[in-house]
Amino acid sequence: MDRLRLTLVMVVWGSIGVFTRHIELSPFVLAFLRAVIALPVLLVFIRRRPAVQRISFRQTKPYLVSGALIGLAWAALFYGYRNTNISTAVIIYNMCPVYVMLAAPLVLKERLTRLRVGIVGISFIGLCLVVGTGGFGPAGFSSQGMWGMILSGVSGMLYAAIVIINRKAANQADHAMATFLQMGAASMVLLPFVLAEGEWGQVLAADGTEILLTCILGVVHTGLAYNLYFSTYHRVSSIEIASYSYLEPVFGIMFSVLLLGETLAVTQLIGGLMILGSTYLGEWMHSVNPNTRARD
Repeated sequence: MDRLRLTLVMVVWGSIGVFTRHIELSPFVLAFLRAVIALPVLLVFIRRRPAVQRISFRQTKPYLVSGALIGLAWAALFYGYRNTNISTAVIIYNMCPVYVMLAAPLVLKERLTRLRVGIVGISFIGLCLVVGTGGFGPAGFSSQGMWGMILSGVSGMLYAAIVIINRKAANQADHAMATFLQMGAASMVLLPFVLAEGEWGQVLAADGTEILLTCILGVVHTGLAYNLYFSTYHRVSSIEIASYSYLEPVFGIMFSVLLLGETLAVTQLIGGLMILGSTYLGEWMHSVNPNTRARD
């Protein structure tokens, strides 16, 4: 059942790009509403628990910082979806494990093993194949399309920082409480950008379909999916969770091709396989051979 839940979550997250294409709100407004709408959903899960975990302000700091980064990462990724092919944005965004490998020796004092160096090298060759080919989607081969890919990469880097912060936090809070704190921080950090844009008229002018899709993005893709994902942590091994996470970009690419008619050049497809395949191989080898693990 847990594996079915993980697959369902990856299907839901993989469809985010398609949803955003049908919502005309600015990326900052959409990211803000996603976080705000998710808050009451997460609060329901917190209140359903028999005992609410008490944590100190010091323990909340990592979650507040990572939550702020989540908000910015969402906005950057939504800009990426809007300005380049969703499939291209998904592949570039999923360089996140590579950024974690590069930062871990400096931040977490882990060794940069030969395996990790090889993975980083293969992934960056794959990235060059993805970026160096056409397929810029709605923007065409243009500076706007290039900015879409750059912002997709920025989103991946921000998520790498979030992964490292969450590692250092070491589960100091219950997953529902931690996610609630993160969504609260995300909404707070996005609010100034939303106010500066002055795009509230977009929300008032949105049609029924856009309002419905935005609510689904907040309730289903965020509140329900995050709770479902983190609720499996204590019952499924870390390598299985990592393995299932690679289904998200697969579903994202599949949905963009089937529902939006996007295409990937052969070289982009090869580059994407190099990125996803090498990072997955690294996760798998670390799990089956403890001697290849980097020291904490």
